Amino acid sequence: MTRWTDERIPLWVPPAEGEALDSWIEAYARRLAVTGGEFTRFLGLSGTDPRFMVRRLTNAERDTLAPRTGLTPEALSAMTLDRFDGVIVAIDPDDRSMGRPPAWRHYGSRSRFCPACLADHHGRWPLSWRLPWSFACVRHELLLCDYCPACGHPPPVSTRGRGKPSSPGVCLHATETGRAIRCGYPLTGSPAPALRHDGAVLAAQHAVNREILGTSVAGEARTRGQELHVLARRALRGIHELPSAPSVVDAILDDCGGALPALAVRDEANDAHNTAVGTAVAVIATDRDHPACDEVFTWLLSTHRPRVPRSNYATSKISEWLPAGPRVVNRMLSAADSELTFIARLRYGTATSAPAWPDLGDEDVRHRASKLPAMIWPSWAFRLLPAETDAPVAGFRRACASLMLLPGTNWDYPQAAALLGNTSPKSNRRALDTAVTLSGAETLVTVLPALAKALDGHPVPIDYNRRRRLFSPDSVSFDHNAYQELCQRHGWRSHTPVRIQRLHWQLARLLLGADPGAASRTPAGHLSFHYRLHPGLHELLHEQAAANLEAHNIDEPVSWEPPAAWITDPGLPPGPETINRSRLAQHAADGPEPADLACLLGLDDARLLLAVETFGTTAPHPVQQRPPAPGRRTPRQGVLAPRSLQQLYQEQQFRQHQIAELAGCSISTVRHALDEAGIPLRRRRPAGHLEKSVSRAWLEAEYHHKGRSSPDIARELGVRKDDVMRLVSKWGIPRHPTSQFTNPFASLDTDLSPAMHAVSRTKNCIQRLRHLTVTSGHRTLQDAAAELGVTWGTLNYQLKRIEEAAGFTIIATGRSRPLTITEDGRRFLDEATRLLSLLDDQVHREPVTLPQRRETVH
Repeated sequence: MTRWTDERIPLWVPPAEGEALDSWIEAYARRLAVTGGEFTRFLGLSGTDPRFMVRRLTNAERDTLAPRTGLTPEALSAMTLDRFDGVIVAIDPDDRSMGRPPAWRHYGSRSRFCPACLADHHGRWPLSWRLPWSFACVRHELLLCDYCPACGHPPPVSTRGRGKPSSPGVCLHATETGRAIRCGYPLTGSPAPALRHDGAVLAAQHAVNREILGTSVAGEARTRGQELHVLARRALRGIHELPSAPSVVDAILDDCGGALPALAVRDEANDAHNTAVGTAVAVIATDRDHPACDEVFTWLLSTHRPRVPRSNYATSKISEWLPAGPRVVNRMLSAADSELTFIARLRYGTATSAPAWPDLGDEDVRHRASKLPAMIWPSWAFRLLPAETDAPVAGFRRACASLMLLPGTNWDYPQAAALLGNTSPKSNRRALDTAVTLSGAETLVTVLPALAKALDGHPVPIDYNRRRRLFSPDSVSFDHNAYQELCQRHGWRSHTPVRIQRLHWQLARLLLGADPGAASRTPAGHLSFHYRLHPGLHELLHEQAAANLEAHNIDEPVSWEPPAAWITDPGLPPGPETINRSRLAQHAADGPEPADLACLLGLDDARLLLAVETFGTTAPHPVQQRPPAPGRRTPRQGVLAPRSLQQLYQEQQFRQHQIAELAGCSISTVRHALDEAGIPLRRRRPAGHLEKSVSRAWLEAEYHHKGRSSPDIARELGVRKDDVMRLVSKWGIPRHPTSQFTNPFASLDTDLSPAMHAVSRTKNCIQRLRHLTVTSGHRTLQDAAAELGVTWGTLNYQLKRIEEAAGFTIIATGRSRPLTITEDGRRFLDEATRLLSLLDDQVHREPVTLPQRRETVH
């Protein structure tokens, strides 16, 4: 109460605890010996009606009442239904009319009453009697009354217009003869059924007061109210329709006076009697501690929703109960678990502790898919894979991943499989069906929905949707230089197309968390390759995977798996964490076959491979020291002798292929010789080394203008021919035409005549020039052909091709006449003889040092 002001009414009538605003206004009016309407006009509220004020006060009404009565605006609002709007009652925001409430059809525009309370409080009406959930007086243990026993109408709480002041506790309903003539029946004497102190009706009212009327959380009150209302309506109809009811239902009817609930034309009646009976049954059905809970709940399930076709399928029957809310529906789903198909059990999670009706949309499914690889993680496949199954493990893992998109959604299996890229759902599903047939589906229908729910509630550090868009065996970036260095360190062959292909495949698999593609079986070659993967290659793949992620600016771990702690079910099968990792590594070091290693660890082959994938432990064959090749000289001699190797490789910086040419052996033999001599291999030249060593002008002159071959230039520079051709492409130097051959005289550093330059770019020009010089010393072509061991036609053909390239006749021929050398032919033959002699001298010269580059750019 505020302090007394000049505006305030001198006479003070305080409101009773929990009293409604219109009841307090009427009590104030009686104290002043006027009607309620006269009192509000006196306060300055002409045209207002207490019936509307008790629903919600306008700002003007509140600002007027507060200073005149001494109550705060907050106290005045607490006496209205405003705080229950949208939860228990529905008040129109414009005209304050009462709409249909969320539960029952007691709108709140009239009030129930307890005769004893009216007598004790001199006709003061609590606000709670207007609420549809108030059906019993817990103080006097009476069922509330809805109507006046005399006139049969709901008694008004306040008076309007002019007339005599009202008497407390009497019916103020106006008779048909006039507004001023009221019923006047003393409501304090109305008959009301007494309720048992320990009965279900009073217990239900206490539960409603606590869980609906007394809670401050609107959402919880609305959910609980909807749940009780749906069950209560089914109970009221079931009492009439079903042949028998549980004994506790009969006890409730007896407690309420023994009469059956009345049925309205289109709906159940909403008086206090019906509300009490239905709510008491609903509270028992939802109280898991009550001994009759399951019996009453089962009885309610046998009732039928009006105007809805009956169905024998479990989920169709359950859908009728969706208005009752999630707790009722989830309980029904658990009860229907044995009637559902495998997919339905997954979709609704009926085998878990928290089954639920699907409520996720397409966007939710796509978000979950972004947290899922196309194949379920290996540690979880280890837990879920049935024992003694011949199903393809890859297909089983793909099916499990696809099935994880179904819980809580209305998606079907092919749609979910396609979203993950498992575009062969039939084969994957066949693998799953085989596994389920052999061992049952209990583990899958328990674990997969729980894991899906955990995925929805936890952040995942990998966006698998993005990885599926970016990576494939053809799109991953692989550092072949790093791979070749690794091969050199271990003495492996680096140019092995099958191994490189499998490395690309394994790199994509590591990034995707699943086999690339959609096959239901992992290719045997890739499976064996991964099992035998060398630790160096395993480390290289992880480094390359991290580099691919960094190249796309992706800050994610290479791989990840959900922890087992996400699932609290004690029945979760054990995973790979139960395997002794040190024992696994110890046995794998001997490189056993998968079946042998699985036997040592007490596993089957499939689980062994899943454990290998989870831990990253592989079983490569131990390196066998091969005995010396038969006939090999020990110690090595000549070019491959340790001192000679040291001089050539370390001091003169010869490359391995150059030493191999000098020794007449393979590069691998040179590498073994270096290893035996204890000579460390040089590191690969840094990137860009060749570009800094030669200029574009020099390379263009040697390759394009002189016509030298890329192997010839590579030998001079001490690099590979691929490195030379890479610079040719990078610098835009024209390549040799496919019909043109390299100039064999380019390395002699001598000028060629135009005719010789043209001949030097033709096929087999050295052989043909040698034959030409021999032919010039004979009388006829037949004689020259006999010495050279070729036919006359072959020799004649070669001569014509040289003359065609040179552009003039060199030797005039005939089948029987002697050969005649022309003047131009003589000069050409002299040049050819000189060039061939220089070429022979170069070949027989001892190559002790590397040729010097023509030009160097520092």
